[in-house]
Amino acid sequence: MRKGAIIGFIVAAAVIALTIAGYFIFSKNDIDKAIDEFESGDYKDAIIMLNRLAKTADYDKGEKVYYYRCRAINRLASKLEEKFSDELVEAAQEKKNRENYKEARQEIEEYLSDMNKKIEGDLALVPALKKSRIVPRGKFYEEFMARYRGSGLIEDLQFEEVQNLGKTDPDRLVPAMINFYNKYPNTDYISSIVKILFDGLQSGKLKASGNEDVLWEIIIAYVKRYPTSPETNKLFSCTGDNVNLRNSPGVDGKLVGKIAQNEILIQLEKSMDTTQVGDVRDYWYRVASLKGPKGWIFGKFLAPIDMSQYKDAETEEKWTMEENFTEWSDSHTPANWTQIPGGDAAGINFSAKGGKKIAELNSAKGSISGLFSRFNASRAFSILARARFTGGDGLTVFAYSPAGTGAYYVKLTADRVEVCGRTIPLRTTDWHDFMLSSDDGRYAKLLIDGETVSSKIEAVQSGNFPTRGIYCLFSPKDENSRGEMEYIKAR
Repeated sequence: MRKGAIIGFIVAAAVIALTIAGYFIFSKNDIDKAIDEFESGDYKDAIIMLNRLAKTADYDKGEKVYYYRCRAINRLASKLEEKFSDELVEAAQEKKNRENYKEARQEIEEYLSDMNKKIEGDLALVPALKKSRIVPRGKFYEEFMARYRGSGLIEDLQFEEVQNLGKTDPDRLVPAMINFYNKYPNTDYISSIVKILFDGLQSGKLKASGNEDVLWEIIIAYVKRYPTSPETNKLFSCTGDNVNLRNSPGVDGKLVGKIAQNEILIQLEKSMDTTQVGDVRDYWYRVASLKGPKGWIFGKFLAPIDMSQYKDAETEEKWTMEENFTEWSDSHTPANWTQIPGGDAAGINFSAKGGKKIAELNSAKGSISGLFSRFNASRAFSILARARFTGGDGLTVFAYSPAGTGAYYVKLTADRVEVCGRTIPLRTTDWHDFMLSSDDGRYAKLLIDGETVSSKIEAVQSGNFPTRGIYCLFSPKDENSRGEMEYIKAR
């Protein structure tokens, strides 16, 4: 072979090798870009990018691609339901004989047909009585299940399938919820399941009769985990026997049923004002029984349910570290914590509120502040903190550096929460429970007030958290930060 040909061959091979290497680098960045599109709410572009990646990604990268593709089409369906909210009402089954029915249905179906071509999807208009729905038929989900049947991400997708079922076939929703709970009894989605249950009872679409025992088990499991939740305060037992249930608040309301003594009731509504009935003045409560009856009952016959009878030591959560800030080494440092190296100790203080000692951060720009604990968990970890943002540029509620190289963090700014670069809209000036947990140390998920809001979270590189351990109420030098924390727990 001539020398020139050999050189040409070597150059061509080098170009091909560089192209292949560049392709894999591009693919990795492209996956991150697709996830960014998903997190920002641009679901259509995310799906288009993920579809292209699905054709070339290897098995491990493909798991992420197929997973986000499923989630993106579900989010896209919800977004389109908002876009076509009025048209979906006009396309409802109860309006089938009206003039605008066909026009509204045609407009939606033409749009979905065009969208499906762009995303290679299966979005469909599903008829319903009051308001029709837009849902994916399950193509992306089935493709994920066929390829990644043993994946740890299936729980997320199966819960979204339960949500989709609630839109399309409410009669099958309760069995689907029960099957999901039986498969994942310790699921982080339990708060979402209870919310679906309460919303279904409120609307009257959920048929609970015949499944009372299992549904009550789900509610109790939720309340054990979140005893201060709003749902807990909506649970009552009937103190009287054969108590009247009426169709409106007041003794003049039509009788619609009877409630037995000790029957468990869920509050759906409360009257604006109290009423005098006999020698008792109280509110009227609109309630639902898991056995079926729903109506108004006088408050005299209701008592908050005593959850202590359901406590089970074996099921109570155990925390390796549980800090309620009851003891302080000095006015700026809680017991068992240290100030971060080089930090301004005066940025941390505490105040007494309602019998609790609240840790406070008030750090000016130009100095750093924060607390540090050398907590060290295994690869699996959970960190839970109750906190709120009170002003400034931002508040890092907590950060966990498992190895001193990468860190997971939860940060609050005005009207949003940021977790490792991802942002979620939130009224951050209200108190919230923030929980970051990981089963394998590779990925984490964020729960706010018991509801999963982001998953598949990876640790990020940050010079702010160089040492293995937990940082809380942290403010970097280039920010002024104000916030409060009631407690932080870890295991």
